[in-house]
Amino acid sequence: MSAVFELKSNSDQQFFFHLLDSKGEVLLLSAEYPSKQEAEKAIQDVRVGSLMSNQIAAGKVAAGDSFFVIKDGVGDVVAKSLLFSSRMVFDNALHAVKDHACVAEISDLT
Repeated sequence: MSAVFELKSNSDQQFFFHLLDSKGEVLLLSAEYPSKQEAEKAIQDVRVGSLMSNQIAAGKVAAGDSFFVIKDGVGDVVAKSLLFSSRMVFDNALHAVKDHACVAEISDLT
């Protein structure tokens, strides 16, 4: 199994997605969107943004853990990674997103 976007909805009828790696582990989390179409647009923004270094930003929280975000073409964050305490795990996750998000299938679980 390669990377996959899992498109889901919650009890408030908000739509969101997770990008999972080939092992089924979460790489990216999205915000909640009021419509399925907006969530699907955000997935497309992640696909494009994952290929554009100026649309990927890394950061650290106060505790020292690292994370990265994917932005759309106007600079709004559309997805964020988990927190990583290990630089190696951070680098592996970032490379997995860069290599696989652009071709990941969508699994519609709504």
